[in-house]
Amino acid sequence: MYVVLEGIDGSGKSAQSDALMQHFRERGGNPLQVHEPDETLPGGAELRRLLQFGEHRAAYPGLFLANRMALLSSTVASALQAGRPVISIRSFFSTLVYQQQENWPLNWLIDIHRMLPVRPDLILILDLPPEEGMRRVLQRETAREGTPEFYERIEVQRRNRERYLDLAQLPSIQAMLAPGGRICVVDTSGSKEQTFEHIKERLA
Repeated sequence: MYVVLEGIDGSGKSAQSDALMQHFRERGGNPLQVHEPDETLPGGAELRRLLQFGEHRAAYPGLFLANRMALLSSTVASALQAGRPVISIRSFFSTLVYQQQENWPLNWLIDIHRMLPVRPDLILILDLPPEEGMRRVLQRETAREGTPEFYERIEVQRRNRERYLDLAQLPSIQAMLAPGGRICVVDTSGSKEQTFEHIKERLA
């Protein structure tokens, strides 16, 4: 099973990914957790650096696609073939959401992802008000003495939340999932525990 966690910044993707890992382990599985971009694969480290300051944004779709293809064709495909559940923080869905604000046409962004070697069985869009998401981001960055990335701004997150919810309804996006795959929106405005209960309901 290939599960993707999506959502605006501060929506709880990392925390819920960890909870899913524990969930699968308790049931005898050997899950794999991945994160996009993967800094150990082509383009990953460069993307992480560029995202910090919003530099060379015209290069993002190509860099993300190269990094994603490497991750899916090697790490993810191998794990799934071995019967391991895979939990991914972000996927092609993030590119469709974030790169629209750079004026890349949605149809083009979809087209360049049609040949992905692995498709998700379940995409969970973690949804909450952007104001709460930004509060969490600032709290996180203060705790680790960091600074928010270029896209971690309230006006960007408001637009991105709308895009997430709109894209979840499109048949063209549904067609990018594995046969029988689903896209589910999960309310994450409550506690981590409440959110995970909602997630478990979608796993059934």
